[in-house]
Amino acid sequence: MLSPEWARRAGASIRRFIRIDPEPTPDDLARIADALMQCDDAGDSLAAAITEDRTVTMAQFRSALAGGIDSVPDAPAALRAFFDSIERRPDWVDDALLRRGAEVCRRGGVNSLDVLGSALLAGYRSSATTDLLVRTGRLNGDGARRRVGETVKWWYECVQSGGMERGGQGWQLTVHVRLMHALINRHYVARDDWNVEDWGLPINQADQSATYELFCSFYLMGMRSLGMPIGRADGHAVMHLWRYIGWLMGVDERFLALDEQDGRRKLYHVLLTSPAPDEHAVTLARALVDSRLTLDYGHLRTVRRRFQYQKIRSVSAAHIGRAGLEELGLGFALPWYAAVRIPASFVKHTAARIVPGGNAWLLRRGEREQYRGMMRHFPGERAEVARQP
Repeated sequence: MLSPEWARRAGASIRRFIRIDPEPTPDDLARIADALMQCDDAGDSLAAAITEDRTVTMAQFRSALAGGIDSVPDAPAALRAFFDSIERRPDWVDDALLRRGAEVCRRGGVNSLDVLGSALLAGYRSSATTDLLVRTGRLNGDGARRRVGETVKWWYECVQSGGMERGGQGWQLTVHVRLMHALINRHYVARDDWNVEDWGLPINQADQSATYELFCSFYLMGMRSLGMPIGRADGHAVMHLWRYIGWLMGVDERFLALDEQDGRRKLYHVLLTSPAPDEHAVTLARALVDSRLTLDYGHLRTVRRRFQYQKIRSVSAAHIGRAGLEELGLGFALPWYAAVRIPASFVKHTAARIVPGGNAWLLRRGEREQYRGMMRHFPGERAEVARQP
């Protein structure tokens, strides 16, 4: 249920960083309302061909994803139409900005993974998507750890060098996740216990745009809050990278941000129209935080897991505040980690700009930290995104 007073309070932390007029116009609100009933049309058409018309198989989709549509003998029309649409990149895509944005993300090192965890908690603060996420399961213990790990794996591949090129793992995983979303959407729309009229589509354009903004607009604010100096040009590059990722994921271009200010404004607008957290939000938040107690560490395992548990609560306290933590059933936490991390991060990144070879060292260090952090979600397993919806 919508709660305008709650939404205003929750959005205050974003609103104060918007330098342009933050308030939505009637047209802005109308677009968001319409977006609740809009899905990814291209993905939906392919999902229908797989699940209803039975003209496309998952094996054909995987072949086209890995080797291009010409690798599929007698490719069905629906499959060809889908890949034709996503392989024609928009004219605004700039490869240099994609590379620069990815490098900025990799230089963030372990801080990037901490902010991603906080971003997921921020997303759970609204109950717009929590019911669907609870329905799809894997919320406790190793299931929650792996579910979070799959998101980290996708993000990690997207920001690798060449990750968003046609043959890159980031590009392919993004398209894979896009189809999984479309299949899940069709599955739940067909169920008697999903009320489209009251709730909108299970995976709709409004929710997708808000999620995309968490990975760019929220991410940049979070990284700066932990001491990483990100200038305007680097911030613009990150926004450009995720604008392309959002487009490839199926987010309508009307909801893709042109720059940081536009992104913050769009995120704020969706938040103003979002429902307050519910019991599902609490379930998801606790499962995410508790998953830190199951990460794979070699030595001092118990101590390091407890540290990670307290760290994500502390980082999130700085980003969503005391009220946000309490709404998610996480109790009170001090933002102590930011106070510790800010000076260390600022000195490290500033020195890297001055010392010859410093940026290359920082990039390598960040890549190692992120790889290790990702693999801790997959003890003794292959790091991959789930193949089935």
